[in-house]
Amino acid sequence: MEETTSKAIDFSGVTLPFSVNDLIVSGNALLGIVGTFVLLGLAFVLVPKLIALIRNSFSAAKGN
Repeated sequence: MEETTSKAIDFSGVTLPFSVNDLIVSGNALLGIVGTFVLLGLAFVLVPKLIALIRNSFSAAKGN
């Protein structure tokens, strides 16, 4: 039976076409674009519940 050994891959000669700063800037830009749509989706989910909470609060206060 052959013995398999894992050898580390040498990445010392590899260069990337972007820097860490480029990655952070593009990540922030993507978050800025997607974040708007996430907030809009949360508004459609949470605003009707908030309106119902306020209406129920006023109707309960009126009943007392």
